[in-house]
Amino acid sequence: MRELLMEVFGNFTRFIILLHIVSAMILVGSLFVMRIVVAPVIEGINKEEERLGKGLELMRRYGYVVIPVMLILILASVFMNVGLGFKYGNPTMYVLVHTKEAIWTFIAFNFLYMYIKYRNSRRAYRAKEWVEVQENLILIVHYLIPLNFVFGLIATYLGIILRGY
Repeated sequence: MRELLMEVFGNFTRFIILLHIVSAMILVGSLFVMRIVVAPVIEGINKEEERLGKGLELMRRYGYVVIPVMLILILASVFMNVGLGFKYGNPTMYVLVHTKEAIWTFIAFNFLYMYIKYRNSRRAYRAKEWVEVQENLILIVHYLIPLNFVFGLIATYLGIILRGY
């Protein structure tokens, strides 16, 4: 399996690195846009039911973007990790790779937790329990998204270090 990954990476190096960088940019950029641009607009809606409904719709559509981007990022990471031979190279770089993997794993689990909170919000919205919907959306927008953004920036910085720039 390792040889296959190395061969594929060797044949498509630039494309895999491009996919990795673009997916990281989309992920981290979308987190920034969600928190800084979109959240204040949603919060500006006066009618509570409409505001919460729009917030849930926004989270649903955001999930459609995040899931494929995360899958592409993970797949490209695996190809790069094996293809570049970090396991057999410099031990410091190998530690950085694992640190970066740990950060992205945390981000992935945080997105999973966000999805669970979204599902709880959607269920509460159908039951017209506005306080529960609002609490879940506040947790997602004010805490989980910024947390993922910060860790995404850290992982991006580690990626720049790994590339040697």
